[in-house]
This record gives sequence, structure tokens and C-alpha cells, in this order.
Amino acid sequence: MTKPIVVGVDQSETARRAAFRAAELATALGVPLHLVMAVSRGRADGLATETGRHVDWLAGAEQFLHALMGELNVAAITGSVVPDDPATAMCDEATRLDAQMIVVGNKRVQGIARVLGAIALDVARQASCDVLISDTTDDE
Repeated sequence: MTKPIVVGVDQSETARRAAFRAAELATALGVPLHLVMAVSRGRADGLATETGRHVDWLAGAEQFLHALMGELNVAAITGSVVPDDPATAMCDEATRLDAQMIVVGNKRVQGIARVLGAIALDVARQASCDVLISDTTDDE
């Protein structure tokens, strides 16, 4: 079985760019693509106490994920919504799927993580596979 590529997404333009880059790679390599949409555990737990809002949030996240999956031209594509911080969610999913690579964008942030982005740095530290940090800051 071919090892998939994992990419983290949210509703930002930089994550969208990373997803399209990951889709290009998956297509070129002929491997599956797995999208991961994460939300912090604190936010997910807080929303879980208000059942209606939690279901609405989860349904909205899944709807966004499925819509993005439909836009990507990849033969084999899956996705998951994970209640964890983005870096941990991507790394855990990559380990679970025995992924060959994680693609992450370098969303602009302030401070010391400015060059790569805080999430990209965390993924690079935690990953058990190759990490591609895609330049997603062009055109911002």
C-alpha cells in the first residue's frame, strides 16, 4: 500500500494553498491525500457542553472539509476533523496512517516563529516522517 501525504487545513487562504500544493504532490506521486482539520481541545470541550453549538461547529467543519476535498483533483482523498492543536493533530494522523510526508503552510505570525510559522515549527519538531513546509505567504 502506498503511504499517503497528510496536510493540515483550516479556513485560511494559507492552508488552502498548502492543500493545493499537497494535492499536486499526491497526484504526481500517485498516492492518497489526507486532510486534517484541527480545533484545540479546550474549544472542542467547551463546545461539547453546548450540544447544539457543538453539532453545528462539527457539521460546519466537516462541510468545509468535504467542500475542499471536492476542489482538489486527487484520485484518493480522505479527511478528518480532530479535537487537538493543529501540529499534534497532523503528526498524530501522519503516524496513524503511516504517512510518508506532512505538508504544512508557513502562515505569517509575529515573533521568533515568523520565518516559518509557529505550527510549521511545531510539526517539524514532532513529525515522525518528512515535512514539507510550503511557501504559502506569497500574494498576501
